[in-house]
Amino acid sequence: MTRFIKATYHPNIKAAEFIADDGRHLIRSGGSLQWRICNAGDLVSPVINGIPCPKKTKGYIGFAKAANSDHHFFIFPDYETGRAELKTSLQRKYKNKTLSETVKSYAPKHDGNDSDKYVNDLSKMSGVDKNTKIKDLSDTQLSSLMDSIERLEGYHADADTRKEIWLQVSHIQATDGTRPLANEEIVVRMDGKETTLKSNAIGKFPPIVHGTGPAEIHHKTIDGDLKKVGELPADKGQHWSLITKVAEFFGTTAPVKAPDNLITKKQPLHYTVQSGDTLNKIATRLKTNVAQIKKDNHLTKDTILPGQVLGINQPAPVSLGATPAKKATPKSAPSVAEAGAVSANAFKPKRIPTLENQTTFARSKEGAGEPLALITPEDGVAPWMKYALAEAKRFHGSPEQEIEKDINYHKEIKDSMKSMAGKDNAWCAAFANWCLMKAGYPIQNPKETGFVDWSAAKARADGFRQLHGKKESKGQKYDDIPFVPNPLFVKIDEPIYGAIAVITTPSNHGEHVGFVYGRSAKDSVCVLGGNQSDMICFRGFTEKEVIRKTKVKTKTGKIVTAEKKSKHLEFFIPASYFHAYEKMSKSLSNVNPDAANKTIGIEFLKDKAKTT
Repeated sequence: MTRFIKATYHPNIKAAEFIADDGRHLIRSGGSLQWRICNAGDLVSPVINGIPCPKKTKGYIGFAKAANSDHHFFIFPDYETGRAELKTSLQRKYKNKTLSETVKSYAPKHDGNDSDKYVNDLSKMSGVDKNTKIKDLSDTQLSSLMDSIERLEGYHADADTRKEIWLQVSHIQATDGTRPLANEEIVVRMDGKETTLKSNAIGKFPPIVHGTGPAEIHHKTIDGDLKKVGELPADKGQHWSLITKVAEFFGTTAPVKAPDNLITKKQPLHYTVQSGDTLNKIATRLKTNVAQIKKDNHLTKDTILPGQVLGINQPAPVSLGATPAKKATPKSAPSVAEAGAVSANAFKPKRIPTLENQTTFARSKEGAGEPLALITPEDGVAPWMKYALAEAKRFHGSPEQEIEKDINYHKEIKDSMKSMAGKDNAWCAAFANWCLMKAGYPIQNPKETGFVDWSAAKARADGFRQLHGKKESKGQKYDDIPFVPNPLFVKIDEPIYGAIAVITTPSNHGEHVGFVYGRSAKDSVCVLGGNQSDMICFRGFTEKEVIRKTKVKTKTGKIVTAEKKSKHLEFFIPASYFHAYEKMSKSLSNVNPDAANKTIGIEFLKDKAKTT
């Protein structure tokens, strides 16, 4: 269902422009002003120093100042919202006034209204006596009164001239393949005009509103030249990733096949296990063998986890959660190879170093041919997962109080929260954002975007879904600012490996967040996250919303049947990762959360109910 999040009014052409949450624009023209702005009751905002400053009214998405008028009319997203606000206004502001008194305040003479005629007409049309107080009206009388106000205010006038035109809008994201790029320039040539656009701090270009014909997109290269990169059709909006390679790891042009007498040395590198990988697949892909991988990484079994970092032709990095060499352990304790660690206090965790430049590429002595190592440092698929898994393995079940002695994710991402310990210091969002930040993805909207939540959203699980938008007027209260989707993230329909899973309540609020690791059951997914039972671990969560019938007792003591909705999951990915998402496999591996926890040294969860 289309949801409008912002609207503006163009008095010179008598048209209202609505912006939908999917980026499309709707132009409403013709008809009456009240119809164009979905304001059947002609509700206006209080004004201070020429700026609209609403006090009580909610649900609006903009203001309309008509020509030759000093009023700032509310623009509502739809007719139903506007009518609901009219009802609320009557019941709140005028409840103790009679119909006659209400009209004289609602449509005063100093605004050019004939108040006496308005009262008589309204009373006659609605069937409500002019001396009746608003609070004494029945629901039927109030509805009739609102219908009459709509007619007198002109909402239904000139209905035959109404026009609604949808304009397609395209969105382009600048990226180097894994991370967003700021200050990239494109030139849009459309309908005989040329417009230069620049990407912001999170790699997004301003939305491109389509014209009557196709639009050519030209990219301005580093030397100032223009290169055509594509064309937008007039009749269909697009989501593009403008991929610019800042550095290319390719040698000089040469045949792909190296000479037979060329001897090359096996190059050591780090490889992050992807969903669906096996040791045999990795060995074949990287020109090695299973025995060598197991030897380099001290593996006694063939079990590996997506996100695990393996050493190829070298030992695995211990600080990234590699399984250390097997040591003698008490008979009752799990082996290191089976559990991933001896105990929560067996060794002091080490911080994860940055991964940049850890992989180098081997070439022939002549520098010819393709690179022999084809895996980039971030491996392309959900690069943030290697950090999440490494943290889970290095803390292997340590409670939040112990984790905080080494690292405080709140402080790392600077979300202004001081401690991770305690029920009032949820750190699931801080952990998720820390992993994204380490992988090079933006977690905070730039201040210049104007969002009041430009920084605060990163501290909340719900911040991946939405954030408070921009102030529409001076003095507007924080809670009255409408929510808008967080532009840093894109909602996807089905879970994929590494997707950001937000546990959402029936009241549509995100209360917990983690990363999709696999499928734990038919309708459940295995989530790797922080603050799950006060630790970093794997948990299974129901994917779909379930509606159950239940018996409840009313205030009068009557037992009735009511519907009870369950929590469910919503899935998101970083906006600059969308190009990779379109190409990647959407299948998930089957993962048992208990077995995965045991692999990283967690034998049991003391409090399976706590997730926030």
